[in-house]
Amino acid sequence: MGYTALCFCSSNEFLSTINSALTRSDLNFTLHNVNCQGNIDIAEQVALYNPNIIIIDFVIGKPQILNILSSIQSNYLSKRLTKLLAVSSTNFLYDDIEFFSEFDDFIEYPKDIDSLPLRIELSAFRRKHTNKLLENSEQLNDISLAASKAGSSLLIIDGKGEIVWVNKGFELLYECNLDEFREKFGRNVFETKINSNTATAVKKCAETGEHIVYESIWFTNSNKRKNIQTSLTPIYDSNGALSKIIAIETDITDLKMAEEALSDKHDNLLSIMEHLEDANRMLDEQRNEIEHQRASLEEEKNKSDALLLNILPDVAAHQLKKKGFVKPKKYSEVSVMFADFVNFSSLSVSYASIEEFLAALSYYFESFDEITTKRFIEKIKTIGDCYMCVGGVPQINKSNPFDTVLAALEAQKLVEEKAQIDQTNGNPVWRLRIGIHTGSVMAGVIGKKKFAYDVWGDTVNIASRMESKGEAGKVNISETTYNAIQEYFECRYRGKVMAKNIGEINMYFVERIKPEYSEDSEGYIPNAAFRKELAKY
Repeated sequence: MGYTALCFCSSNEFLSTINSALTRSDLNFTLHNVNCQGNIDIAEQVALYNPNIIIIDFVIGKPQILNILSSIQSNYLSKRLTKLLAVSSTNFLYDDIEFFSEFDDFIEYPKDIDSLPLRIELSAFRRKHTNKLLENSEQLNDISLAASKAGSSLLIIDGKGEIVWVNKGFELLYECNLDEFREKFGRNVFETKINSNTATAVKKCAETGEHIVYESIWFTNSNKRKNIQTSLTPIYDSNGALSKIIAIETDITDLKMAEEALSDKHDNLLSIMEHLEDANRMLDEQRNEIEHQRASLEEEKNKSDALLLNILPDVAAHQLKKKGFVKPKKYSEVSVMFADFVNFSSLSVSYASIEEFLAALSYYFESFDEITTKRFIEKIKTIGDCYMCVGGVPQINKSNPFDTVLAALEAQKLVEEKAQIDQTNGNPVWRLRIGIHTGSVMAGVIGKKKFAYDVWGDTVNIASRMESKGEAGKVNISETTYNAIQEYFECRYRGKVMAKNIGEINMYFVERIKPEYSEDSEGYIPNAAFRKELAKY
């Protein structure tokens, strides 16, 4: 076997002596030296030479030696290193035995120098076995930790029958610690004071060396009955004498209760088994019926949820299902839009059948739903030919004036383009008035059986007024909405309108998106610059 030795010294004479002794040996030694007179990186030297023997000259002084030991211990290879201390006098050992304990051996030179190779080999052999014992100790520590945290109760009983160790599971099972258990039942499990079944089983395990499994009934301090299953395993020493007994205990109370319940029903089960085929058929029929009912209930629930989401916003529907009510909420700034068809009564009689008329109206309202949804605008309701929606509820956002005006322009564009086609084809022509006002509202759910999400306040009345005073093909907005959007839209002032309880209100027509913010020439589609500005809100 080869050895790589790393020597820490400050004397060439010492190094020469060590080298000479190792060279004369039949063992294969490679010696490297670290001169301790200058500044050295010890960890770097250890990593460079990768030694398995460290020889330190005591002459370099204890501070330097302690520094070397500290650096070696920080290296992950430190456990396998054999450390020797070379001294010229052993008197220091009686003054600082703790310091010497850091080393595997020491040599007194020049007196012991010839025995150095043999002592290195013996020290390396001891170090190898010491490391093996340390590894086994660490494994035992891991096993001990796992045992202490096991869910089942775990006990160690010595050869005399005394409980010497328990884990946390023991305390949970018996609802007391080991000292309290000993005080109540005694210290020795061979005695019947603890439990006659326990005493018999433990004695049998100790005398015969068998693995014993038994059951017993215990009553805790709170007079709670527990059925416990215990497994006993004997452990013997090297001389064949009983060393200890390992007991593993499990609470099987629930299992016993289930067995008792099953036992009570045993007679009935025998009778049922005689008619097993009929019973199975009945169970299958019941199972199929239950499955059918479950599927029907699930289908009805899905229909109800879908219907509720069609009637109410997601947030309100979720709150209604969870709490049974929706608390009204005030919104400080929303944009209410009313859209109403011109000459609706005349249109309704222009179609050959009511079905055709309703199909045309449905087309427009469904198109409005698509437009408002993509702009995060909440549809509130339709009243005849009037379509009402609000931006900024129930999810609050500051961009609602822009979203609502953009939706209004898109809706007017859709209706006007359809009007041109219908006029060319000789079909009834639909025209639309739109009014928008921005302000505060109260919003919530009304009704207990027929739910409806609605908004209230002067803002709603003013938005309706904007629509009624609008013109076909136009988007008529209030001054409040105008102040919010004027930087990005071309608007035309068109006068005042009297609003009940409010007074006169300025009105504006929104003509289009300003060219610098429009992606199309007509001013209906916002470009990237507009979308970037809108994102700030």
